[in-house]
Amino acid sequence: MVDFPLASPTQRNLSSLIQAKQLIDASSRRITTGLRVSSPLEGVAAFFDAKELTTRSTQLLNSKEKLTDAAEVTGGTLADIDEITSLLTTAKLLAAAAKGGAVSGATATTATGDVVTTEADVITGTVGGVIDDDSFTVTHDGTTTTITNTNGSTFTSLVAQIDGIADLSATVSDGNAIVITASDGKDIIISNATNTLATALGLSSSTNGIIATNATRSSAETQLDLTLSKISKLVGESSYSGTNLLKTDPDTLTVSLNENGGNIFDLTGVASTVSALSLTEVDAANLYATDTGIDSSIAEIDAAIALLARTRATISTGDSIINSRLDFASELIDVLGEGSDRLIATNLDEEQANLLALQTRHDLSATGIGLFFQNGTILTSILHTG
Repeated sequence: MVDFPLASPTQRNLSSLIQAKQLIDASSRRITTGLRVSSPLEGVAAFFDAKELTTRSTQLLNSKEKLTDAAEVTGGTLADIDEITSLLTTAKLLAAAAKGGAVSGATATTATGDVVTTEADVITGTVGGVIDDDSFTVTHDGTTTTITNTNGSTFTSLVAQIDGIADLSATVSDGNAIVITASDGKDIIISNATNTLATALGLSSSTNGIIATNATRSSAETQLDLTLSKISKLVGESSYSGTNLLKTDPDTLTVSLNENGGNIFDLTGVASTVSALSLTEVDAANLYATDTGIDSSIAEIDAAIALLARTRATISTGDSIINSRLDFASELIDVLGEGSDRLIATNLDEEQANLLALQTRHDLSATGIGLFFQNGTILTSILHTG
């Protein structure tokens, strides 16, 4: 084997080739990882400053996730409040449209007691088990009246007390039963108060009447009651991330507004159930049979809508605070990411240009060395043949 001494240019080319290969590997690694500084050895200050920025960015990302969950709760709750308000507004319009229409089809409600022998008889001593001051109540159209068997009360005087109740009439006569009539068809509810006077007289509640109405009024009643059912279902399902701000016993939404777990913000819900809104069903009571009944229902709806508006304002304020902090966190995460990139990230355009230059340098060095070995081979051939 023949050893060839390396001329200085060739030595330089070989050294340049090795150096170029090392630089190409380093540049390729920076392009692959996207990092210009990947360890403290490549830049102590940049590496640790970037690490601090990245750590805070990670904390902010965790905080952002919690803020996003909280924003889902407030945003969903606001949408539910808007839906409830829309349902009530529609029910109110239907009720208002039903006013003024003629009504018909009423069937009187009657409550019939026992037959009396003589209407003028004193009740105490005539009816077994009854004593003075026994009483019962009569409820009609939302009004309750107490009827009392005072000392010396006769069947006639007792019936007169009942007859004095608005929209009721009561009669009794020798050999006939006590009869209480509600011409408006609304229920007559009779309950014992002191002892069992109503039972002793054979009187009991009656729901056999039919209230005068029309199709428009009946439809408005039905729609309101359906609306109340929808509201109950909507409130029950108004749960986001396990938090319900509208139920009977509303939850409190608690969220930290910064990445350190501090600056705690509490948003207490507001009960918005049918009961909390003071809304009552009307179909069973045929409340819309009269314009007065419709007006009272509309007043309830207006009060409920006003209460929902106040609740919405409360939730909306919390929603604005949470979303404002969420936007801030998102912007700060972007800023921190850009700062970290400036410190340690690879400039791909610059690095690719650098890699191309290094590859050219490598190729030139390799070519120079190749020529040396080619010339050396030719010289060896000449010496052997000479």
